[in-house]
Amino acid sequence: MAAKMSKEEAAVRKALAAVEADTGVQQAQAILSGASSAQATPAPQSTTSQGSISDITDPKIRAILEGMSSTASTLEKKLVTDAGTAGYNVDPNTGVLTPKVGGADNGAGGNKDAVIDKDTRDAFAIIKGVFNQYGLGDLGATIETLMRDGYGPEEASLALKTDPKYNAAYVKRFKGNETRRTAGLNVLTEGEYLALENSYTETLKAYGLESYFGIDANTKQAAIADVIGKDISAVEFNSRVSTAVDRVSKADTATKKAFSDFYGIGETDLVKYFLDPAKSLVDLKEKATTAEIGGAALGQGLTSSLTSAQDLARYGVSREQAQLRYGQIAEDLPIAGSLSRIYGESGITYNQTDAEAAEFKGLASAKRKKEQLKQLEENQFAGSSGTALGQGSLSTQYLRKGSSSGQF
Repeated sequence: MAAKMSKEEAAVRKALAAVEADTGVQQAQAILSGASSAQATPAPQSTTSQGSISDITDPKIRAILEGMSSTASTLEKKLVTDAGTAGYNVDPNTGVLTPKVGGADNGAGGNKDAVIDKDTRDAFAIIKGVFNQYGLGDLGATIETLMRDGYGPEEASLALKTDPKYNAAYVKRFKGNETRRTAGLNVLTEGEYLALENSYTETLKAYGLESYFGIDANTKQAAIADVIGKDISAVEFNSRVSTAVDRVSKADTATKKAFSDFYGIGETDLVKYFLDPAKSLVDLKEKATTAEIGGAALGQGLTSSLTSAQDLARYGVSREQAQLRYGQIAEDLPIAGSLSRIYGESGITYNQTDAEAAEFKGLASAKRKKEQLKQLEENQFAGSSGTALGQGSLSTQYLRKGSSSGQF
């Protein structure tokens, strides 16, 4: 004959049956509450109005209650899931359902019962305004969708920048940042990025190159993105353009010719050449100085080569110094060359290379050649004084005419 169940066990079994039949957790709790009050000796109570399962001493009853609790938890999760699918949020404490923004009931993706409050709409209006400033006004519809999908303003802003589902337009607009990120450089904020764009544009405008990056907005932004991605600051950009325009493009014909001869770059390609991020600004400035030195020589009717001009540039010779010194060389060299030919048997020669070494670098050996030729001419002049005109006197007469008192 089956053992007779206690009132407590019978109540538990009845409560479990109610839960399994999905008649509701509250009904099960009511059954258990009635069973608890019928006990001869009340079970210890927790600090809440309902007793804790752990307070039940009978292991069989406790096991049944734990199973019932697990079932109830599963039912609660199912309710939350089903409610969410239907477009409602569930308060975990009260079980109250509220319509949420974002659901299947509304063609735009929102719950038909939801009301987007004014503060939320205002916040998203600000987001639209900001993205309009970025030149991304076409994101308005996307921003509206994010709002109705239940995104908060901060979440929406982040999604527009990072979520592949929404960020294509943003990434394209700030392409320079993607290049910087790939290169391991710091990414600029939108404000810094736009300020750099404006600075580039202002510099080009100041030099009459407004259309250098193109006229179409998309073309211009893409070209500027390449420069930003190569980490060229506003100051460096200005320096590159000014060097190209002021020191080469606007320079005298001889300097432009020297630059073209040395580097194969004509005037129309100068700015592009100087804005090439692959070329360092230091190197470009050296090239400008090299061309200025070469131009100073050509301007005086002398010769110039990349090797000699570059050597002088690296020695520290400036454009102004080159103009002054080559002026002196152009005055002295014809006389020195003539004396070299006259006194060829002495083995002393003095050419432009010697003159450059003496004038620009103060090289002692070059200076000695000049002094030796001068001494030979002075000796010849002294020996031919009062005699018939000869070769020596002819050279003296040449020196008198060319260098005032026969000196150079």
